[in-house]
Amino acid sequence: DYERILTVGEECISAEELKGLITAKGRGSDHQGFNLYDGFEPSGRMHIAQGVFKAMNVNKCTFPGTNSTFVFWVADWFALMNDKMGGDLEKIKIVGQYLIEVWKAAGMDLSNVVFKWASEEITQNAHIYWPTMLDVARRFNITRIKKCCQIMGRMEGSLTSAQVLYPLMQCTDVFFLKADICQLGVDQRKVNMLAREYCDAAKIKRKPIILSHHMLYGLKAGQEKMSKSDPDSAVFMEDTAEDVDRKIMAAYCPSKEEVSESARPSQSDDAGRESMHLKEDTLKNPCLDYIENIILSPPGATFTAGSATYTDFVSIRSAFLAGDISETE
Repeated sequence: DYERILTVGEECISAEELKGLITAKGRGSDHQGFNLYDGFEPSGRMHIAQGVFKAMNVNKCTFPGTNSTFVFWVADWFALMNDKMGGDLEKIKIVGQYLIEVWKAAGMDLSNVVFKWASEEITQNAHIYWPTMLDVARRFNITRIKKCCQIMGRMEGSLTSAQVLYPLMQCTDVFFLKADICQLGVDQRKVNMLAREYCDAAKIKRKPIILSHHMLYGLKAGQEKMSKSDPDSAVFMEDTAEDVDRKIMAAYCPSKEEVSESARPSQSDDAGRESMHLKEDTLKNPCLDYIENIILSPPGATFTAGSATYTDFVSIRSAFLAGDISETE
């Protein structure tokens, strides 16, 4: 179970804590199990990273017998704070239902998955939620909170007052939902680290483990991630076969590695501009990214190009750079 769950993350803080958690609460233990959590804003169409990629990761985390529960936080109030769907809460809730149905269709095993709606849970448990949030808020200054702005896809200078509350509430969610593991994307890393820092400040012994999954590149050059506002930046879950073929064939597909080093952002740089990838990648090829993280994700998966069949990504990447696999293949 440990090795399988660890493959979900591009980063794990920390692997030793994860191993200890699974030993204490996982398969074969007398404990009721452990919780993983992810939150999602109902904010429009679902792309393949949120759909297929997430479904596969959830299935890895909740494999039968693992003794785990994946809690999805349907962040309708958060979408409202982030001005999604024109700030219409009813539309946001409809989109939330749509996302759940797409996950079902994508093959997510819901046997050990729970969906909780933020607006309902916070309202019904206000006496627990808001005191916790106020305690989080009083332990951090505004500069530290603004550094979490990347979680909303916002620049620091463009934040509304409501959006300043967003990281405070997201940090509170971790404790409100009793999450043992924060299983969100790398783009949410800063606020998850905030939750661990809060444990130090509040003298909470057991910190949440951070298991951050990879952020798939957008299909166009220079796109750190897929964009719902750009239909051609990603494959969407309702795309026709013709749409998928057109987008993949038009995708950015470099075969030469970048030789120049990009400058790391300084502390004065806007946190919203920071890279969403932890591993160095001198190619940034979205087609290879799809192969590594979607096609080869299931156990025993293979990739065929021409007359050759590959079982590991390193061989595919090497063959592509050597010219043994063409762009069209």
